[in-house]
Amino acid sequence: MKLIFLCCTLILGTTYQFVLSSRVVRVADGDTVTLLTDQREQIRVRLDRIDAPERGQDYGQKATLFVREMCYNKPVIVHKKGVGRYGRVLGVLYVNGVNVNEALVCQGLAWHYKHYSNDPTLDSLERQARKEKLNIWRMKNPIAPWEYRRMKKK
Repeated sequence: MKLIFLCCTLILGTTYQFVLSSRVVRVADGDTVTLLTDQREQIRVRLDRIDAPERGQDYGQKATLFVREMCYNKPVIVHKKGVGRYGRVLGVLYVNGVNVNEALVCQGLAWHYKHYSNDPTLDSLERQARKEKLNIWRMKNPIAPWEYRRMKKK
């Protein structure tokens, strides 16, 4: 596993600072994982452009288990977009060629975080999951994670 520095533009025009190839050693929740590099450095990654339910929120545990089953102790590739306000790498996570960010939205286990993204693919995947009433979309009035966090602060 190597840290490969490059700047590339993918199909949707998103520029990534570098691609990181590593292994997932911890899944904190549905949208945050920790990687371990060959140099034994741990890197926290926040899945970019999505927001999964929080711990204690409906479907929070299911989203976490979904990511754990897909990624834990497996080699992954992260396309880094930047660094978030909490020091985590913001990126798109791939395992065996599957985009984990998109898989979560597709399964109704995360919202497309439209405040930070206008990605048409994620938008379409969320609309389809809503239509099929998958997981969070089965609920009458699902509470978005950003609203849940705001309510908890009060």
